[in-house]
Amino acid sequence: MFLLVVMALIISSSDLYAQDSGQTSKIGGVGYFIFGGKMINLSSLNTKLESKGYPKVSNNFISLGGGGHFTIKRFIVGGEGHGFFSKETQNIGYRASIGGGYGFFNVGYLVYHTKGLSVYPLLGLGGGAISLELAEKGISPSFDDLLSNPRGQSVVSVGGFLVNLAVGLDYFLALGRSERGEGGLDFGLRLGYIFSPLMGSWRMSGVAVSGGPSVAPTGPFIRLTIGGGGFRQEK
Repeated sequence: MFLLVVMALIISSSDLYAQDSGQTSKIGGVGYFIFGGKMINLSSLNTKLESKGYPKVSNNFISLGGGGHFTIKRFIVGGEGHGFFSKETQNIGYRASIGGGYGFFNVGYLVYHTKGLSVYPLLGLGGGAISLELAEKGISPSFDDLLSNPRGQSVVSVGGFLVNLAVGLDYFLALGRSERGEGGLDFGLRLGYIFSPLMGSWRMSGVAVSGGPSVAPTGPFIRLTIGGGGFRQEK
């Protein structure tokens, strides 16, 4: 359902371009901090965890990151990186936590711009990974114990190639103007969906782990951006 909403927004943005064909184009760039939320389908992983007595992990995540992009005429080129995490879960015997990160090289096209408001579809290509940590509760070994018998905790991860499809809406608040252009703060909203055409196998300390469930850092997301930069306008 969320993916259909994103696709509808992208299609609607083409109508905005038709309405905006006479507006000026921007040249400049912004950098920003990114905060958001995302969902990942972890049903197969949770089934596997519960079957072995571990607590289920949450499929709701908070993401934090940063990025930036450069706009010339109507074309947008940039990049972004994120880390994401969710609340640790536990039962009588074990603790479980999950998180990860990804990064993208983004290209987009400015379909609408007026009075500081910009709308653009965005395509990102990159990679990412998701990591699962499992630990026994009640174990607090000494450093010597850990060296003698490194038990009680396992960390496994899986990564691969990712595709980011999104729609962005930015508002640029000019704080200073000159003959060369304007500088100020940039506030943004992004809605999108991350796909995974290719994922690797689960690994632990660089060694492949067989029989793992199919998991990828994919799914819908919503993000807020805040930063600053500068632009100049031209026809």
